Amino acid sequence: MTHRQPTAGGLWPEVVGRGRRATDRAAGARRSAVVIGYGSALRGDDAVGQRVAAAVGCWGLPGVHAIAVHQLTPELAEALADADTAIFVDADQSLEGGAIRAREVEAAGPPLASAHSCDPGALLALARAIYGRSPRAWWLTIAASRFDFGADLSPETWHGAAAALRWIRSHLNSGPAE
Repeated sequence: MTHRQPTAGGLWPEVVGRGRRATDRAAGARRSAVVIGYGSALRGDDAVGQRVAAAVGCWGLPGVHAIAVHQLTPELAEALADADTAIFVDADQSLEGGAIRAREVEAAGPPLASAHSCDPGALLALARAIYGRSPRAWWLTIAASRFDFGADLSPETWHGAAAALRWIRSHLNSGPAE
């Protein structure tokens, strides 16, 4: 299924699919930023993180690596250690009406809370424990309310995704968008 640009001022690519990895870079190339969008592509608004990461990947920005995944896993630690900046993107049931929330997140907690999934702070801690470094990172969450299997993003979440893309573009161009 494809989706047309809502109203994000050219930030949302004309067509965004449900791809897993939005961009690839040559092995060993230094990344200045990594955008990791996560959530279930099968459960309505929960797919917004993956959709945003796919959109960022379509921008083709040099030095920006976009990854869309079902959940955060320890395998992502290497991509984080190779980045100067990281932005995690996820759905958030506590927000309403297309709102977004951006907050800085630091390496925290045990570096491996689970062998299968973890939160951004634990993943950053894992990158630091294994590779000796982790990037400055932000956790960008988007209002979400509909999680039915097979559902598309709700109109409110589409608007939140557009706001998230504007925040990411601003952040990548000029530093933190406070």
